[in-house]
Formats: sequence, structure tokens, C-alpha cells
Amino acid sequence: MVEPGFFVDRGPELRSLEEAWASGRPGLVAVYGRRRVGKTRLIMEWLRGKPHAYYQAGLWPGNLEALAAAAAEQLGLEPLREAAPRSLRGLFSLLAALIGGRRAAVVVDEFTYWLRVEPGVVSELQYVVDHVLPGTRLLLVVSGSLVGLMQREVLGGGSPLYGRALLRRRLGELPPWCLPWFAPRYGPVELVEAYAFFGGLPFYLRLVDDSSPPLEELLRILGPGGVLEDEPLFLLREEFREPSPYLALLRALSQGATSLGEAAQLAGLPTSHASRYLHTLRDLGLVERERLLFQRRRSRYRVADNLLAAWLAVVEPAASLLRDNPPAGRRLAAQLAARHVARVWERLSCLHAVSQLAPRLGLSPSTYGRLERRGEEIDCAVIDESSETVLLVEAKWSSLTAREARRVAAAAARKAQALLPSPMSGYRVVAAVYARSADPAGDALVVTARDMPWGGGCPGPARGASTKPPGGGD
Repeated sequence: MVEPGFFVDRGPELRSLEEAWASGRPGLVAVYGRRRVGKTRLIMEWLRGKPHAYYQAGLWPGNLEALAAAAAEQLGLEPLREAAPRSLRGLFSLLAALIGGRRAAVVVDEFTYWLRVEPGVVSELQYVVDHVLPGTRLLLVVSGSLVGLMQREVLGGGSPLYGRALLRRRLGELPPWCLPWFAPRYGPVELVEAYAFFGGLPFYLRLVDDSSPPLEELLRILGPGGVLEDEPLFLLREEFREPSPYLALLRALSQGATSLGEAAQLAGLPTSHASRYLHTLRDLGLVERERLLFQRRRSRYRVADNLLAAWLAVVEPAASLLRDNPPAGRRLAAQLAARHVARVWERLSCLHAVSQLAPRLGLSPSTYGRLERRGEEIDCAVIDESSETVLLVEAKWSSLTAREARRVAAAAARKAQALLPSPMSGYRVVAAVYARSADPAGDALVVTARDMPWGGGCPGPARGASTKPPGGGD
């Protein structure tokens, strides 16, 4: 487990916040994203050394009074506390008068909780943004973990604040290459497994004890009796008043459904309803549409959130057995985990091929995605139209001999002839095999877990945190 003050990466996000501060302009800054993604940690890192007031809202009455007290104490504005403002506009009008022309930030963390308790607060916020902030040098920062509510009521086209934010950032997961900073004792294979189970979510990664295998940590944290046993259900209940149909769709996708029709049938939902639910899950970043090349009428879907996918695919199916017969439950969990990690390895391999391998081969990707037709498929194809080259990716989460690696590469090249459209019949084809590990395979292009750029492009801990540098070594 890493130390509490640990902070990794987030360079682009920090820079955008610093630029907003350095501009001297007043205005609204919105930071939002999935629970546990690191919004508060980012904001607190950015606030270092700046005059500010920070308040974390909650699902309770009295948020206005608590914000006024926080601003009075942290900015040294005692008259603000004594005035007891009755509205957000009154609070900020008085705050603006007291602080004068000084630069300061006021942060309302988890603003969506306040909004859920008092829906009218967003109209008050609009008044503050339109009529109070322009005469000041204040930055008002709101953050939210309820992504759907943030999109609909704060930033979306129908909300009072639409188009009014000076800066808006949706915070995503850390890149997979950052994991060695959280688990420096894990080797390359274990890092892939840890990413498959926990994604790039800092909160969960901080809980991982890298002296134990990743699967053991998954079961310790999310399994029966685990410290976050109810976390996946809690995430869904926060976003949805009735989470059952969304959970049913997510289960269907985790069980192998890839199309809307398959997912709807497994979930027991009418296709029209499932389509609407699936669209919402995509907006929230919990489901993603897989890229299918040269397929206009077909779509494939998958669970995009690795932690949620791991819970659905590994923990939940084995939960009863883990309670009643732990040894048998762990054996089942290991079998399910191997399949889950293999699916994530396909995605990780495609990401590496596009961002790392293609540039190394002198290619400039025009597009990429899965090739699929008439029962044949290739995990990922990266197309460079300028050089008329196709880089094929076949991902195998197994240890390959040199002969097996060459056979997989040759089979991919053969399949490409049937899968690529006729205008690309003259393109040069390069096949890359991605494996957990592999023997040297001569002229075959093989990439293993060890070849992933662990720690690359991912700045280390901020503020001098003492952690072993990443290496992805054994």
C-alpha cells in the first residue's frame, strides 16, 4: 500500500487548472468524474499555496451554512460567518465585497450531493456565475462524482450553466503504465492482472498490497467480507434510483454478450429499453462501444470500467462458493480471472500497438479497431493510409513458443486477406503477436507483458513522496 500523500501523474489536468488560475479571470471551473478517480486529490494538489476555501458538500441540509463557515475560517473573513447569508447569491455577494480584488479559489467538492438535496441550488449558482463573479478575481470550483447529474443539471445543454464554465475537466483513469508507482514489487504479468482488476483508479490501487498476488488482493478488497465488498453496487445506486436494469445489462456484457440484442435477451429486457439504458451507461463511461472496422450496421459493447467488470466477471459469480467453500471458490475465481484478464489484455495490446508500436515502426495510424467478418476476426488492426500499411494485432494471454508465435502471426496475415476491403488488397501487412510471455521468434514481431512501457510517460509521486521507481521487473 502506498502512503496517503502519494500523487501520480495528472500533468495535463494540473496544467489546465494552473492556466485558469494564472489567467486572473474570474469564473466557474467544473471537475467531474467517476467516484474514486482522484478528483479531490487533484484539486487539493492544485490548491497548494493558493488562497482558497474548500468545502465538501453532502446529502444533508445546511450545506450553505457550512460553506459560509468554511470560507470565513479559511479566508479569514469573520463577517461572512456573522452575516449568516440565506442564499448562495447572498453568500458570494458578501464574499466578493469582503475579499475585494484579491485572487482566491472557492471549492465546493461533491457539489452534486448538494444538488440532489436542493435542486434549486443550480439556479443560484447561475446567478453567481453571471452576476457576482465578473466583478471579482474569484474562481469558483465545483466537482461532482454523480456523473449523470453533473452532465444533465450542471453542464448539459438544458442546464442553467450550459456554456458558462471557464474550464471543465472530466477526470479519467490513470494510464495503465502508471501502475508500477502503486505496486513496485509486481512484475509485468502481475501489473497486467492488477490493471485488469482495478483499472487506473488511484483509490483502489492505493489499497493493493503488492506482496500478495493481484487476484488475492481483488478478493480481499471486493470479495465476501472485503473492505469494499459493496462498492460496485454502491456506485450504481448512487447514479441510478433504480439500478436493477443497468446491473442486468452490465452482467450480460460481462457474461459474453457483445451486441445490444444479446445483452437485452440475457438481461430479460425489451430491446428498446435496453438501448436507452445502454446509452446512459456509455455516457457514464461504464460501457464502451468497441471499434469495428468496416462495419456500419454492427456494434459491439463491453464493460469499460475494469473494477466493475472484474467484480461482475470474477467476484460475483464465485461469491457464494467463496463463502461456503473458500478453496473451491478460489479455484473458480482463478478460472474466471484468467478469462477476464485475457479480454483486458486484448484491449491493452491494441492500446500499445496504436500508441507505442505503430510509431516505433514508422506508422501514423489513420484508424484502428477489430476486424470481424463471417466468423473470422483479428483482435485489432491499425491502419496507416499514408504508407498503405496495416498492423495486425493478435493477443494471447499465454506463454508461447517461438513456433506458436510464428504460427499465430502467419494465421493473422492469412485472415487479413479475407477481412480487409478490396481497396486495401495491395496494402503491406505487418502482424504482431502479443503474449503474456514468449520465446524469441526470429523475424516474427512479438510483444510481451515485459515489453509494456511500465512507468513510461507517467510522472512519479509529487512532493518528494518516497517510493521505489517503477521498472516492471520481476
